[in-house]
Amino acid sequence: MNSIVKKVSDFVIEQFNSSLPKGITYHDLKHTKDVVKTSQLIAKNCKINQSQLEMLLIAAWFHDLGIIDHYTNHEKRSAEICKKFLTNLNYPANKIITISKIICSTKIPQKPTNLLEKILCDADISHMGEKKFIARSLLLRIEWENIINKKFSDLDWIKSNIEFIRHNNFQTKFAKNYYSEQRKKNLMNLKAKLKNYKITPPPKQRSAS
Repeated sequence: MNSIVKKVSDFVIEQFNSSLPKGITYHDLKHTKDVVKTSQLIAKNCKINQSQLEMLLIAAWFHDLGIIDHYTNHEKRSAEICKKFLTNLNYPANKIITISKIICSTKIPQKPTNLLEKILCDADISHMGEKKFIARSLLLRIEWENIINKKFSDLDWIKSNIEFIRHNNFQTKFAKNYYSEQRKKNLMNLKAKLKNYKITPPPKQRSAS
């Protein structure tokens, strides 16, 4: 890890540990670390140079940090925090602009326009193609209930997850190959749950005697 990425990681970890609002169960430090690790994996299998890798990893560390201040549209706030931090370190302005765009590209629906943005976008939704998808999505459901009072029935949550997988695709060739099989399995499992889902009828009311 080079010195600037180390400074970034130390700062982000400290911010998450000290300032993460209660009730955040998905967009936490674990998620950020997972995204950084997955970004490294995907980048290793794409043709990028060391300067690009540095910008990618900085963006990965910062991509959700704005959630400590604003839940909605937190990607924009993440980019603002990143810009301030890097500017104070006299980091090149042109690279800060690039990093900000990488961060903002992760906003759903994702619209990456270049390779670095595609790598981070893939890393951010990589759980879609992993066995842990259901468990991770449950944490997001809990978070939405905690933070924005957005509640789902079990049936609606199954439908929501199906739509998420259907409408979000991996962008890089590596991610498409690496995650496609489990992505298909996750979608098939959700469709099976939907098909077999049975709504429990309310208990019968006893007639007055």
